[in-house]
Amino acid sequence: MNEDRGLPNAMSNTVPPPALPAGAAADPYLPGLTGLRAIACLMVFAVHFGQTTRLDGQWWVFDLGQWMANGNAGVALFFSLSGFVLSLPHWRAVQAGEAPPALGPYLLRRAARVLPAYYVCLTALLVIHQAWTKDDKAMEVLLHYLLLFNFDARTIFAINPPFWTLAVEAQFYLLLPLLMWAVRSPRLDQSMLRLAGLSLLAYGVHVAVMWSSAGAAGAQGAAPDPSPVLTYSLLAHLPHFLFGCITAAFFTANRFQGRGPVSLDVVLLLAVLGVVLTLATPLDALLQLPFGRYNLPFVPALLCLIILLAPVTWIGRHVLEWAPLRGIGVISYGVYIYHLPVQNATARAMGRAGLDVQAHWAIFGAASLAVTLAVATLSYWLVERWVLRAIRQRRQTLVALSHRT
Repeated sequence: MNEDRGLPNAMSNTVPPPALPAGAAADPYLPGLTGLRAIACLMVFAVHFGQTTRLDGQWWVFDLGQWMANGNAGVALFFSLSGFVLSLPHWRAVQAGEAPPALGPYLLRRAARVLPAYYVCLTALLVIHQAWTKDDKAMEVLLHYLLLFNFDARTIFAINPPFWTLAVEAQFYLLLPLLMWAVRSPRLDQSMLRLAGLSLLAYGVHVAVMWSSAGAAGAQGAAPDPSPVLTYSLLAHLPHFLFGCITAAFFTANRFQGRGPVSLDVVLLLAVLGVVLTLATPLDALLQLPFGRYNLPFVPALLCLIILLAPVTWIGRHVLEWAPLRGIGVISYGVYIYHLPVQNATARAMGRAGLDVQAHWAIFGAASLAVTLAVATLSYWLVERWVLRAIRQRRQTLVALSHRT
């Protein structure tokens, strides 16, 4: 779920400059995005924490259980960040009158960023569960290694439920260059309008498919619930990615840089408040479009406003750049893919020790979070950072050789 911009090293004040996405090696570092990644992965952590502990509580109109359940909006934040970060090089190329970023390096970097840690986590889980002893697991395993498991309802959540977003991310990575070609225009405002049109089209097609699926199921006497293949598809989440792309085009066109006026901090705080109110109060039920994922378009629009303002506000440059939050941001990919297996293992360990997870929710939360952060940090240092550094060094060597010739 992580892109490279705004990902400093883990949990320290002495952090190296973050790696940047392919085609954006010269782009400046954007403050605040690292902290947003940390918040996104912690929101998803809270979802599964709440499902295990059933922790609940209410103060006035604020519902703690609802808030944690709606922490899955962290996925929407991840998706919009992906659209924002990965489309920035395209918009900057348009603004500079240059050719689009090269496709080969872009795909190589996307694969290097996502696949190594994912394969390590996937393989570890398969070994732990001894998948080779089960005769019916071969196709499931193959689909997971190919990141195609979200096309089969039996395999979407089979090994590690959070994995489904990685399949959607990978499919968006492949689609993005085509999307950028389709909407490319010398005028960024025209590109934004085209992306907005594509967002509406994607949502409309998704709704039509979902209604058709529900109707077909009802006609056969089954519960009129659409297949999870449709609910957890790229089509269902394409508007979230495209919102991020639109935000990046607006960011580029308006040359957002440096510290903005204090009024932008006020707008950022109001956007955060809007997200909280929507996710934790009865507004959640009111601000729902049919089959719209994560309160589309309301919460995704507010999240994109937060992304837009983070690099140019005091909050983004200080609060979101707080070293511990930055540290979690850099390892947020590992936090995301490892947190649920760690939570499950922690719950089993507490059960063997005679500790009820629901009664000792604080111990469960602290222990599972600490172990998750430790595993994610090891993943970053031993897998993610090593692979990205190796690719970067190889590219630098190839560039040096080309200059010599």
